[in-house]
Amino acid sequence: MVAPHDVSCPRTPCEEAGPGDGGTRRDVVVVADRFAQFARDDRVFTLSDLLALLDSGGLAAPGGPWVVHYGQGIDVTDGDLLEAACEKTEGVMRLADPDAFRLPPEPPGVVHKSRPENVLLAAVHSPTPTHCRAELRIHRDNELVLDHHTGEHVQGIVIIEAMRQICIAQFETAIRPGLAPAAYAGVWKRIDLSFQDFLFPLPATVESLIVESGLERETNLKFRATTSVRQQGRTVATAGIEYSMIAQGRIDTLERRKADQATAGYLG
Repeated sequence: MVAPHDVSCPRTPCEEAGPGDGGTRRDVVVVADRFAQFARDDRVFTLSDLLALLDSGGLAAPGGPWVVHYGQGIDVTDGDLLEAACEKTEGVMRLADPDAFRLPPEPPGVVHKSRPENVLLAAVHSPTPTHCRAELRIHRDNELVLDHHTGEHVQGIVIIEAMRQICIAQFETAIRPGLAPAAYAGVWKRIDLSFQDFLFPLPATVESLIVESGLERETNLKFRATTSVRQQGRTVATAGIEYSMIAQGRIDTLERRKADQATAGYLG
């Protein structure tokens, strides 16, 4: 990933680090405390550790400025703390992109979630109705990362959910506006998933390309898509997904009938 053009705190242009800055700049990443296992060297810091280091005077050592890049889990509140910290450092620390954390995640309804912390996408964009792209945005309190003890990477279930959300967001933002007003629910028929690499709590993108669709019955719209998650130019995972977007009233009736059947079968 190419580092964005640096701007100084709070939001004014600054010169690249050089002799006038006291030496070579130091680029570091800040992530939410939830991703502490990833913050194990001197280039990645949790938010708490970075702020504590600043308070202790640890950033005042000779050398160039610290340039802080955002990783996953940093939100507006965290970014405000970092901006305030930058103002106190008098040029010792600056943010690589002060507006990055201000890019809001999508509204929960766009990805069929109820709680904003469970939304995994930001900046959903569809250059065509069949192609959709978004930034991966993992909140520190996301429901899928609260009990993960297998290492520094983000677990695969987050990737699967991000792929599900990009398909729904593509439908809601690029396809449904052209249909008669109605609420829909997604029903997944098949997922052919392949992992190529680890996903780490750094910026990443999610994409969906619809390769086949059936829109004849507006109560049951069918799609086949290929999805991918990419990070720093490498493909992390790909999947072929077959799913339907079914009118909410129809799915409610079907689900209620099947729920009653399941309960009756269990109780005899």
